[in-house]
Amino acid sequence: MSQINAVEAPIINLPYVEPAFHWHIEAAKQPEKRPGRRQASYFFRVPERAARGAKGKVQKALFDDASKGQEYLLDLANLIRLRIKEWRAREYAGATKVTRELLALWHDPERSQRLFFAQLEAVESVLFLVEGPDDLKQGVVVPSDEPGEDAKAAGYKAFVRYALKMATGSGKTTVMGMLAAWSILNKVNDAQAAAYSDTVLIVCPNVTIRDRLRELDPNQDELSLYRTRQLVPLHRMPELRRGEVFITNWHNLERRELGDVSGSSARVVRRGTPVEKLRTIKLGGRDDLSEADIRHQALTGAFDIVRELRDKKEVLTGFEVKETRYYESDAAFLRRVLGNRKGRSSAILVMNDEAHHAYRRGKLDADDTYAIDEETAEVDAREATVWIEGLDRINKALGGRANRGNGIRLCVDLSATPFFIQGSGNEVGKPFPWVVSDFSLLEAIEAGLVKIPQLPTQDGGGTATPAYFNVWRWVQEIAEKDGLGKGLTPELLMRYATQPIVQMADEWRKTAADWQMQFAAGHRKSDVPPVFIIVCRDTALAKEMHDWLAHGKSEYGAAPEYFRNAPGREWTVRVDSKVAEDIAEGGGKNDEARRLRFVLETIGKTAWHGNQVPEEYTDLVNRHNHRALDDDNGLVTLDASVPPGRDVRCIISVAMLSEGWDATTVTHVVGLRPFGSQLLCEQVVGRALRRTSYAVDEATGFFREETAKVFGVPFELIPFKVEGGAQQPPSPPANQIYAVPAKSGYEIRFPVVEGYTDPGITRLAIDWATVPKLKLDPMTVPDTVLMKGLAGADGALAAYGPGAVDVMTLDAWRAGVRVQQVAFTLAKVLSQQWVQVRGDTIPMHRVFPQMLGYTQRFLATKLDCMGNRAAQDVALNPYFQKAVALLFDALHPVDASGAAMERPLIAPGPAGERSTRFVEFATGRQPWAAHKCHLNAIVADTKTWEQAAATALDAHPAVRSWVKNDHLGFVVPYRKDGLRKRYLPDFIVELASGERLIVEIKGQPGDAEIKAAAAQRWCRAVNNDGRFGRWSYHLVMQPANLSKLLDQVAMAVAA
Repeated sequence: MSQINAVEAPIINLPYVEPAFHWHIEAAKQPEKRPGRRQASYFFRVPERAARGAKGKVQKALFDDASKGQEYLLDLANLIRLRIKEWRAREYAGATKVTRELLALWHDPERSQRLFFAQLEAVESVLFLVEGPDDLKQGVVVPSDEPGEDAKAAGYKAFVRYALKMATGSGKTTVMGMLAAWSILNKVNDAQAAAYSDTVLIVCPNVTIRDRLRELDPNQDELSLYRTRQLVPLHRMPELRRGEVFITNWHNLERRELGDVSGSSARVVRRGTPVEKLRTIKLGGRDDLSEADIRHQALTGAFDIVRELRDKKEVLTGFEVKETRYYESDAAFLRRVLGNRKGRSSAILVMNDEAHHAYRRGKLDADDTYAIDEETAEVDAREATVWIEGLDRINKALGGRANRGNGIRLCVDLSATPFFIQGSGNEVGKPFPWVVSDFSLLEAIEAGLVKIPQLPTQDGGGTATPAYFNVWRWVQEIAEKDGLGKGLTPELLMRYATQPIVQMADEWRKTAADWQMQFAAGHRKSDVPPVFIIVCRDTALAKEMHDWLAHGKSEYGAAPEYFRNAPGREWTVRVDSKVAEDIAEGGGKNDEARRLRFVLETIGKTAWHGNQVPEEYTDLVNRHNHRALDDDNGLVTLDASVPPGRDVRCIISVAMLSEGWDATTVTHVVGLRPFGSQLLCEQVVGRALRRTSYAVDEATGFFREETAKVFGVPFELIPFKVEGGAQQPPSPPANQIYAVPAKSGYEIRFPVVEGYTDPGITRLAIDWATVPKLKLDPMTVPDTVLMKGLAGADGALAAYGPGAVDVMTLDAWRAGVRVQQVAFTLAKVLSQQWVQVRGDTIPMHRVFPQMLGYTQRFLATKLDCMGNRAAQDVALNPYFQKAVALLFDALHPVDASGAAMERPLIAPGPAGERSTRFVEFATGRQPWAAHKCHLNAIVADTKTWEQAAATALDAHPAVRSWVKNDHLGFVVPYRKDGLRKRYLPDFIVELASGERLIVEIKGQPGDAEIKAAAAQRWCRAVNNDGRFGRWSYHLVMQPANLSKLLDQVAMAVAA
């Protein structure tokens, strides 16, 4: 990759006025600061697919450089920008007296708290569309959000929606307060004005945001946002309190099922409004129902089974059922959500916070191959359905009709990412058509409103895309090379992901130390730590990560001590998706789920809001302390006055944490999951973008830079569109590869080794001459990463963007780790694995001292440390597990005299022996002629290497016969990542002397060391058996060296 251009800082605009400049970035060119504002636009590409089989194989990958599409302008937002400029120049012609007064207050440069331009423009966009003069609104057409046919049949009507696209951290809550004040004050001052409402409904994703948005209630008086942010003149506050602001989470919009006073189900007490529905009940599913459970419920009258659902193998997976449920009436629903509304108008203003969840679901194609996260798809679908159906019901109940002034008079959507999400049935990644304003993340970065996300742009591996830019994809590619497919297990991810975690954690340590120094010097208000977030694919991976970080589980190598939990000290917490869902809804089936809600709500906070401890949390602590008094396992009592999230340093989450989560102390993020869309990337990165302070750099007048470091979230600021795939070429004609009867003199037989046994074991030994060196190569697993902030229009070109380069290394971490510690941990895990796999023939107390001696010698003599790599790095995966595998396969039991005892497990009869005479298969690839081979030809897996090796074997006089290990059934068993694997070496060679060689041609080492150790063990055991002749294993790094090897082996055998 070309040299990074480190130029002036990314922040180039004041936050209070329209952006005056923007960065223009092109690959390999100096970034150019251009005058003027960039146009509102987006790039689009189809998200990453999850298809399996033939379709999945031809689909292009997300973030593939070759799959970029064109830029799309947000024409409506750009047009409204221009018209608003003219409207300002006309001094807001057509605006009411109240609106002009509010605009003057909001724009006042002498305000003690100036409003951001992003906030002013968003509000002015709505005001312009409602109050702007007709001549300026000519040609401005905002598409409507029409209900589907079923919804229309139910009497639902469209209502006006305007979407405001505002980057995370740009102040959406303040915008909601400004719009609420504008609507209420205008209605109070002119009761006949149909454009306004004195009732405002704010809908948000979860109870955390709901509780925080209480400051939008005018009845909070001086504690309300209208006073703390100076949104309303003091003399207008009594008028504002004549209106009402209702704040609810979307869950409250779900039509409630009725039950009798004793709590019986509405299915038994049949009253209220009946609704007949079809739904699917999966076996297991959310409620963990069995087939018997479902059929029993059907017998009790809960529902009627319509049909059984079965998979392709005819295995029962669930049922489609029809049920009649009884719900509250629309009038009762309206009273519950909006109160009795006595004296209020029949029109309301609705504002949807994080509105990308509020969409009408389209029809999802049965063969739609878009990737849908199975853990969240059901939740997303329910949220969107309940949210929109709830608004439709409100609109209908209030008499909503187009242009009649009743119902939802106006609905304003606020979101950093107002795009259709996966599984929505709409065109994924496209923005809502009614986006009328856009202040993008790029503009927020250039104005200093948010932290600058720093992502890897280069690393020591020298690849075009740094390994840690997309950790999931990087590990997936390694797994594919190892023949493990794309299905990544938690164990495999932990094997490689622990190093980027340790590297990022060391950066966290430096940040934490810097914060403590600033606090001691009086430059920070509190001593709360920075927060490190790890977003995992599923609960299984989250559990493994938590066990490693919080509890020091050693099989994945050394975990950073500064995230280790202890009694009374919770530095690392885990939040699973189900718990996150319960937290969002405000529930929680147990005390732990409720406690975690309070932990997340108080991250980075030194005191409770208003210094009032929530009653629910006090009750939780009292119950905990009561248990602690009777506990003998180290449970300690808690102080309810201390917010439980204050000292949290690391959060391991399956969900992205609740949107709107207002923690400002997140500084480091690692993603360990696939990312199917840029929307998902921005949501994850967004958790770290809220600034900790708004300190101004006196030299520039801009906000001081704050950064968030990110690994594993392939965030490019913009998505791309996948171009149409080229037509697949026709399959080439098949060629037959088979054993030639006339060449039976070249037949090779070999045993099928299933495992090993060790009769008469006394102690363990290692033949150090056969143990290969472990190569620690920064080109394979990077230990140096260059980080840059994204400030360009194309995140893929971030390496060429503005801003200084941060270099992340392991140097500081290495200084705190002793080699003896690494040897001890290696010996511990090696001993545990030996006893687990081989039994307790040798007791643990006798195994460990032997292992410790071997690990110390291994670290001293068997490491090939390249670049800056050091022996301490063996404590990190993947090197840690490679070292365990190498040593494990090198160990062999010996008796008291030192004689090798290990024998192969070989099935009796034909099952235990195979031969070249059984080979026969077809291939579409070009065959390569083979002479001293039982087969008619071979098929090479390389461009030249295996062909050159075949020529060398045919030409060498010491070779009697040879065969390529293809459809041969010759495998070497070994263990990797704690799992049983099979290694297929390249060639079997039989010399004229009868000696048999296993030959591997390998240019890039990869896991060659582990496989070599396994093959050496195979040869020792088979040689001990004595029935299959003498075998030896040889790793050849260049085909040109094969002839020399054959000379050396032939001479050694002859001697």
